[in-house]
Amino acid sequence: MKIGVMGSGAVGSFFGSFLTEANHEVTYIARGKHLAEMRKNGLSIVRGENKVIIHDTFSEKMEDLADCELLLFCVKSGDTKETAWKLKQLLPESTYIMSLQNGVSNEETLVEVFGEARVLTAAVYVQASVESPGIVKQSGRYRLVIGSLSDRGEEISEKVSALLNDAQIPAGCSSRIMLRKWKKYLFSIIFNPLSAAADKTIGQILDDPYLKEIAWTVGREAVEIAKLMGYPLNEEDIKTAFENAEFAKNHTTSMLQDIRNGKTTEADELVGYLIDKAEEYGRSVDTIRTVYLLLKSREIIF
Repeated sequence: MKIGVMGSGAVGSFFGSFLTEANHEVTYIARGKHLAEMRKNGLSIVRGENKVIIHDTFSEKMEDLADCELLLFCVKSGDTKETAWKLKQLLPESTYIMSLQNGVSNEETLVEVFGEARVLTAAVYVQASVESPGIVKQSGRYRLVIGSLSDRGEEISEKVSALLNDAQIPAGCSSRIMLRKWKKYLFSIIFNPLSAAADKTIGQILDDPYLKEIAWTVGREAVEIAKLMGYPLNEEDIKTAFENAEFAKNHTTSMLQDIRNGKTTEADELVGYLIDKAEEYGRSVDTIRTVYLLLKSREIIF
């Protein structure tokens, strides 16, 4: 199959590498030093103790995706709308688009652009980072849970899941994929912004009683808004998020990576989205808002 990776950072590069190894024709869209290094020496993927080097099509031109059958959509949330509309002009109507992005808001944009029937999304579970241009490092467990946003999309979800599993990517399907993504989003909203605002890893948050209390309060505020939006999260989901965090204590979150690398974070899209929803329902999320403002103050330093 011809597969495109739109946004070949840590997540796109990592999962794309399995598809290349499974002999699919994969086109990786990237830019800057990361792209230059991949073109020169290939894409190096460090999976735990193992290292593979991928040689495939590395490009900065979206036009090179024009004949792909499946597109892994991995751009930062702030780039979703502009990128999607550009791709709309290039991709055939038969191409399926699968979001591997953070958060729970990108799907609305993708459906607006491509239509509900063509859009899949995935809850992504992986600890990966771009260690240096052309090199992606992953540790711990990884898997995908995918689903369609259309009531009639179960068949294509199962086909894509089978394709991923054949490529040695653990993948399952969910008929309630957005609820699954909200549970994943709950973990992200608890730990990601706070880690970047406080310059702490997940483990350092768990080990600090004050930061841990802030994180727990963020979780409670997020659960309240989720319920109002029709997603039945509860205190047990917060407990599960903290239990899962024990397996990622050494993980540097994506927002903290962005801050340390002098990049703009996804705070507006991931945290701002929840703040906006709270305002729509007339609820206050004071702790989430405070963490957001602290994080934005760190971005101003750039």
